[in-house]
Order: sequence, then structure tokens, then C-alpha cells
Amino acid sequence: MSTEQPNGLLTHRTHSILHDFRLTLATRGGLGDALLYLYIAIFLRQYSWVVHSNVLAWMLTAPLAAFGWYLYISTKRIPAERSSSSFWLLVALPLLAIYALRAAFPDLSFDVLSYHLFQGERSIRGPLFMPGDFFPTAAPFNPAPDMLTAISRALLGYRLGTVINWLALVWAAQVTEKFLRPFVTRAWLRSACVLVVFLAEHLLFEVSTYMVDLLALPLLLEATYLTLRADEDKNTRGNIYHIAFLLGASAAFKITNLAVALPLLLLWAFKTWKHHTFAKQLKTGALALLVFVLPLLPFSIYMYRLTGNPLFPIGNVLFKSPYWPTHGGWDNRWGPTGFWQTIFWPVLAAFHPERHSELAVYSGRLAIGVIAATFGIVLLRKEIHLRQLCLLLLASCLLWSIAAIGYGRYGLYDELLAGIIVIVVAAALLRDRAHRTWTSIPALVLSLALLVQIAVACSYVLHHEWGGRSTFIADPSPYLQEARMFLRDRSLPEFLLQEQRNTLATVPVWVESSVKSTGIEVLLDHQRPIISINHPEYFFTRESRRQFVETVEQLSSPQMFSLCLAEEVPGAKQAATLRGLEVGSITPMEIPFFSNRERIGMMLIELRRPEEAEARTKFVSSWMNAAFPDSDYREQITALNAPLSMRAGEKLVLRFRVKNLGYSTWPAVGNQEGRFQVNIGNRWIKTGSKEVNELDGRTGMPADLQPGNEVELPLTVKAPAEPGDYILEIDMVHEGVTWFFERGAMPLRLTIRVER
Repeated sequence: MSTEQPNGLLTHRTHSILHDFRLTLATRGGLGDALLYLYIAIFLRQYSWVVHSNVLAWMLTAPLAAFGWYLYISTKRIPAERSSSSFWLLVALPLLAIYALRAAFPDLSFDVLSYHLFQGERSIRGPLFMPGDFFPTAAPFNPAPDMLTAISRALLGYRLGTVINWLALVWAAQVTEKFLRPFVTRAWLRSACVLVVFLAEHLLFEVSTYMVDLLALPLLLEATYLTLRADEDKNTRGNIYHIAFLLGASAAFKITNLAVALPLLLLWAFKTWKHHTFAKQLKTGALALLVFVLPLLPFSIYMYRLTGNPLFPIGNVLFKSPYWPTHGGWDNRWGPTGFWQTIFWPVLAAFHPERHSELAVYSGRLAIGVIAATFGIVLLRKEIHLRQLCLLLLASCLLWSIAAIGYGRYGLYDELLAGIIVIVVAAALLRDRAHRTWTSIPALVLSLALLVQIAVACSYVLHHEWGGRSTFIADPSPYLQEARMFLRDRSLPEFLLQEQRNTLATVPVWVESSVKSTGIEVLLDHQRPIISINHPEYFFTRESRRQFVETVEQLSSPQMFSLCLAEEVPGAKQAATLRGLEVGSITPMEIPFFSNRERIGMMLIELRRPEEAEARTKFVSSWMNAAFPDSDYREQITALNAPLSMRAGEKLVLRFRVKNLGYSTWPAVGNQEGRFQVNIGNRWIKTGSKEVNELDGRTGMPADLQPGNEVELPLTVKAPAEPGDYILEIDMVHEGVTWFFERGAMPLRLTIRVER
């Protein structure tokens, strides 16, 4: 009996734990909570990147994610509500039909093949970069959403792997129903209104692609709902921790979601400040901040250790990573120009669709939402939660215009919120007509505008999409042929001919030489390193170019290969030449991209590291012709013996003390041609004019000058032949690259009179 009792007690405790778990899930869980398990798992998998074994890492991640998931749903202040049959028929089913329109055709979107597939395939197996890589993607952003789609792709195959987008939309729709419940009481009508909210073209353009913008929407909407209900819950501290996690996860998915997070956090603070003392608020805020950063932390630390910038490449003006330029910014093709256009961009975007996104079509959902929000704030003074919702839309729209450049894919939350606000404002105005009969007029106008927008949006969805794919309606026969591959398209190499497999098996390392190739390369073999030569930003600074040279030099074989689209071959060859590589044989190769019908015409380009002595020396020293970051071209030059006057044509040896105010070491020795070292030099400028004589003195440094150190240098200057008043400008020059003043430095200027 003594041996059976502990086992019986253990069994009883196990059953009790499982019973509590099932009860919690039954009473508080829903579709979204089930999907949330995967969301938690991908962040924990990033923490386990330090574990070298992928199998062991996932064995650790799975139970920890289950614990975190249980902790989240068991502490929810507002239990999940079961969706009615009308929801599944009027919302989930139509969204599934829209998803199915293109699902059989493999997604070939630009961003998908350029970096989304790469980030997903790499990150579910370990860190984003592997030994031998050189920045394979121009956009190494947090791969969390790509990890979600990679898991779905591994389970269901390439075509149906995008079904996670549909699940995220259904989850977001369930949250949307909670917003509408107080205003639309009939279940069937409310479900129809939920569907209306989601009929915005830029939401539906992505539903069957491997673009990742839809995945954060349920998190943002749930955080919004909890924030609006914050003052109804006595346990405001528990509420903010849930909100903080949802917003932190959303920001990890896409950093531009901070345009939503900031207004929500400010609103929560406003609604709950009276419930706590300042000390409690401070403690709660600190813990909430910790919860917020937990999803962001592992990848931020990883990128900081790799590049020196936790948001790389964003914000490099501040962080000054040596692997990316410190100048530049967002793509200026998109969004508003000027102050007033920025303020009114949510409305003006409807009239400038070419600046709203690459697809250049927009039905204007945000414009209608902003107008409805304005009506709500002015006319519905007693509807406190509704007015707060309207203020949230206006604030997040403004931040979207300013911080997120007003680009379409970065404003999908606002598109959803705009639809919700139009419906609830119209419903509230119609409900208010008992007191003011005229309020039905703006309600009907808003409703009519929304219906027109939906009609336009649906027409766009039938003809446009990020991958340019056809639909079942337009091409039913090819669609049905492709649909036969559902659940049979997990491995791209299985679609290749044996001869192609044999050829690709000999590839030691991939070189990214053009667009839309990295995704295919990583799907063919995720274990091969990838070296980029296509992104000029990675070749702007000396440190980055030195890293590239070292990476290529450390390869066991001088031979590399690149896959590129047939039309991209000239650009690929030019990129290889610019980086000092030699181009070898070029072999045509059709890649059956998960389809025997859908073949991509590509070229397999052989590239080689230079092996001849002269070419090899030039390649090894090529990093020296790159610039420092602009912030490193900073100097302090002090004259030790400056004259007030000189005779025409006279030569003098002047002495200067030079201090390195930058963060890079200035080299004293360049290449064999005398380029790329840092020297001191001078120019003569005629007073009152821009006449410059740049061919005067130069002096090299006796040794490399470390950051913060200084050196005394002589410089022989020769006065101009013509008498007059001149400015003698003393500056440092990075030979063959730039004068320091061209990068913002302040050279020393001496006023000298030249006499006969």
C-alpha cells in the first residue's frame, strides 16, 4: 500500500490539473486562444535559438508555450464568447471563399520570394543568419510572423500554408463582433456587419499570400477592446499585462504597429490613473513595460550583437551600425508630401492611390472612417466608449501618416477600425433619432458611402493581388489542375528533375545577385549559406565590405552559384563584377515552383573568387575603397603655427594637431596606388568667391589614428600666385573616397593675406 498511495496521489493530481486545463479552455478559450498558442511558441523559439539542436529546442519550446498559453487564458478578465452559427455562415465562410479564389496557384509575390520565405525557413530552425552568410536579405526584420507561416507551410504544404491568414482574419472577426454587440443586437445582422468590416481590398489582397501583415490584426483589436473596457475592470493591473503582451507581440510582428500601441497605452493610462497611487502606477507601468518588451527582446538582442543596432536597419542614424548607411530613410515613393498632406493623408490617400501602395488601387475606406469618427466625436457626446474609439482611429491614422509613411500595408488595423466605426457611429446616430430626427441623415450617408466602398473593393479583389495571380473565376481549369497538389507540395526539390537535383546538390554556397531568388534558394536547400551582392547598402561602409571580403575568403571553395530570373542576368553580372567576383558559366534552368505547370525561367550562374595574384590582391583590399559611416568623418583640427600673411608662391611648413572625433580608425596606409588612406590636405579659397585650388599639400599620418586620439602633422602649403585675401582651408581627406567636409565635418579655416 505504501508504494501505491503516492502513485495514486500523483495520478489524482494529474487528473485534477488536466480537468482544470480543460475547464479553463472550455469556459475562457476560443479559436483565437487556440491560435495564440502558436504566437507564444514562436517567441519562445527565438529565445531557444541558443540551443543548437532544432529538435531539442522545439521540445523545450512546446511545453513552455503551453504553460504561457494557459497562464494567459486562465487570467483573462473577459472570457471568450462563442460565435453563433450566423457568424460562421456569414463571416468565416465568405472569407474562406475569398481565400480560396487564388489558393491553388502558388504565391510568387515579390516580397515573399525576396525575404519572407527565407526568414521563415531559417528562423524555425535556428537563428536568422547562419555561419557563412553575408546579409542574405535587405530586410532582416523580426521574423516572428514568418515563423508562423513557416509552421503552417510545414504542416499543410506550400499552397495551404497560407490558411493561417484566414484563421487570423476569423479571429479578428470574432473580436470585431464584440465591438458591434452593444450597437447591433440581432445576431444575423451583426454577422453581416462584421463581414462588411472586412471587405476592404488591402485586407483581402493578402489572405492567400505569404505576406504577414494580417497576423497582428487580432492582437491589435483584442488590445483595443481590453483598453476600452479597462475602467470596467477592478483588476486593472491584470488588464494592462494582457494589453502589454498583445501590443508587444504586434510590434514584434511589425514595428510600425507602434503607431497603434502608443495611443492605446495613453488611453489606458488616462482611463485607469484614478484607481492607483503614483507609486502603484509606476510599479504597474514598469512591469507592463517588461511584458511589452518580452516578445521583442530575443530578436533585438540577436540583431544588436550581430550589427550593433537592435532595430537594424531602422534607426541607424541613432545606432550607427557599421553595416548600413547612417543617412537615408523610408522609401519616398509612398505616402504624403508636406505638412498638410501628412495631416489629411487618411482622406487624401483615396485620391493618390499610386502613393498608397504598389498596386495603385484604393477604395478609400480610411477616408470614410475618419469622417465617421469626426461625426462620432461631435454628435455622440454621451457615448464615451464610442468617442474614445473614434479618437483612437484619428490618433493612429495620424501616426500612420507620420511614422509609417502612410503606406497601405502598414495601415490595415486602421482599415478595420474605420469599418467598425462607420457601423457603430451609424447605428448610434440612428438610435439617437428619437431625440434628434436629423441624425439619421449622416447615418444614411455614411452607410451608403460604406456600401459603395465595398462594391469598389470587391471589384479590386477580383482583379488585383500582390502576386498577380489569377482566380478560380477567371481560370477554373488551371485552378483545378493546381488544386490537385493541395497537401502534396511540402518539398520544392521533389518537383525537380533528377538532373536538376544532381546539379544543385553540388552548390556549396548561394549568392544572392538579384531579386526574387533567396526564397527559392532556401527552399531548395536551407542548409546552404547565402552571400548577398545585390544590396548596395551593405557595401557602403568599410566595415561591411571588409566583412564581405572575409566571408568570401573563408569559403572552402572559390566556387559559388547564384540563381536569378532570366531577365535579371545583366544586373546580376554587373553586381558580381562590382563586388570583385568573376562570372563563369551560365546555365538555363526552369524551376517548377511546386507545380508542373508553373515554371520559373531562371539562370544558374557560376561565380568565382579571384585566384590570380593581381586580381586576388585587388579583391582582398577592395574593402578599403568604401566609406566610413558619415558620423565617423568628424575631425578637430588645431593650427599650431598659422601665419597671418604669406608671399605669393611662398611655401611654408605648417603644423596642425588633428583629433579623430569619429568611431572608426583612420588608416595611415592605403593600397598600392596610394588610395584609401586618410591624409591631411588643404585648399585655397578666394575671399568673396568660390574659387578653390585643391591641388596643394598632402601629408600622411605616421600610424593609424584610433577614435578619440590625436596626432601632430606637418603640412607644406604653397600660397597662390595672385595676391589678395584668401581662406586657407585645412581638412582631412579619405583618399579616393571623400573629403571630410563633404560628409558634414567642420574643417579648419584660416584667413591669410597673400602679398607680392
